[in-house]
Amino acid sequence: MAKSTYMVTIGGSNSRLKIERAISGEEALGCKFGKSQITAIDGKITNVATFSEEDAVPNEIKVLEHLATAPEGYSAEWSGVMVVSGTNQVVDIFRKS
Repeated sequence: MAKSTYMVTIGGSNSRLKIERAISGEEALGCKFGKSQITAIDGKITNVATFSEEDAVPNEIKVLEHLATAPEGYSAEWSGVMVVSGTNQVVDIFRKS
């Protein structure tokens, strides 16, 4: 049976650290981050992250500025544009190996 997916909005006024905590909070429920897209909802530009239900809590993530060095013991998971602190930024998400 296919795992279900769902979307969560993550406000564009959040810092990278707050975005990381928002993603980690969803993942604490046994779901895994897949991707994020920028969209307008009710006239505001925001991030919409897609998660899939998993059988276990995934390893922790780090959301860093694009081209940052991966933390030791982490590997690249996703790279793309998110609204961070009110501006479009390219970010890289790394997951603990």
